[in-house]
Amino acid sequence: MTPSTKPTPEHFELQREFFRIDAATVARIRKLKPRLMAYAAKTLETLFDHLASNPEVGDYFEISDNTRYLRDGMLAHCDLVFSARFDPKYYDAVDQMGLRHSKLDYPSHAYSSAYANLMAGLFRQGMETGPKLSAEDVAAITRVSIYDMELTIAAFFRHQLDKQAALYADTEKVRDMMTQQRLAS
Repeated sequence: MTPSTKPTPEHFELQREFFRIDAATVARIRKLKPRLMAYAAKTLETLFDHLASNPEVGDYFEISDNTRYLRDGMLAHCDLVFSARFDPKYYDAVDQMGLRHSKLDYPSHAYSSAYANLMAGLFRQGMETGPKLSAEDVAAITRVSIYDMELTIAAFFRHQLDKQAALYADTEKVRDMMTQQRLAS
């Protein structure tokens, strides 16, 4: 599979096996979903506060509507992730998230650090409130979350490569036109 080839359902199934996302993991995530969604909502209230002072992405987070849009989008995505359906709707959402990130043109670590901080918030709350998350819970959350992050970042880079290929193709067309004009004169 080349970097710009979209993965097939079979490829996704092999990836989930590699991440050890089996029926038991899916069932555990689905059972934990109500708690995880509450933890995500609380974590997302302050997740982006520190980014406003970051010179690479601060301009985006200085606008409260952008932060609200991103927070709402991440919460909606958490709903998909913790539903653990891994169906075409989920994979399309991951691809669209990668495309949106690619269009913003921020470095990939801006996205993976937000994800890491979201996971840290989930784990912190899971250890401090209600029944503590078990080792099996943490393993399931980690597998599903890192798998989701991998897919999103892969989509980000695939869209970046597609943009570069389109730009290169356009550049070559202009060069060909200029060459043809020179030869005609």
